[in-house]
Order: sequence, then C-alpha cells, then structure tokens
Amino acid sequence: MTPNQSRNVVALLQMDPLYYRNFGVYWWHVKAELKRLGYDKDQLFHLGDFKDPTVDPVYNGQSATELTLAAFQYQADSTFHQYNGVKHLDDILGVYLLQDNDVE
Repeated sequence: MTPNQSRNVVALLQMDPLYYRNFGVYWWHVKAELKRLGYDKDQLFHLGDFKDPTVDPVYNGQSATELTLAAFQYQADSTFHQYNGVKHLDDILGVYLLQDNDVE
C-alpha cells in the first residue's frame, strides 16, 4: 500500500467507520498496512490489536502487493454493489463473517 492509498483509506474510515467491511476478508491486511505505514489508534480507532487468524489461509503465499490489489478490488466491488455487511464469500473460507472488535 502506498502512502497516498493509506491516506485515502484513513479518510474513508474516518467518514464511515463501518466502511472497513467493504474490504471483506482483506480488511486485516489493510489494517496491518496502515499500521506499517505509521498510523495508530490515536489517528484511527480501528487500529487496535484485534485480528482474525482464520484468514491466514487466504493470505498464504501472496505478497503484500498482491494482497493490497485484492483488497482494493474487493473494496471496489463492494462499493459498486453497495454492500457493506458482515457476511462475505471467499473461495477458500466459504462464508466469512467479518467483525473487527476494535471497531464494533
């Protein structure tokens, strides 16, 4: 994730805290990237320590760049279809329920 992308994501999340759901299973990668780029809970309350290790099989073998591209593609699809729910479909996990306890 580039610094410019991270600024845009933070701006979206500050306007709509539940927007994180638009990233689906890739939210955890986005969250980690924001932290890597220097953001913390003081700037965005989403960035606590909660994470979901059940997504590890989805991330396995993919580079950070590939995961970022997948996250933004998922986000674009979710936005296009106006879907911002907790239930997501994933090829590896099947039905995935996304809930970040740092947010909700």
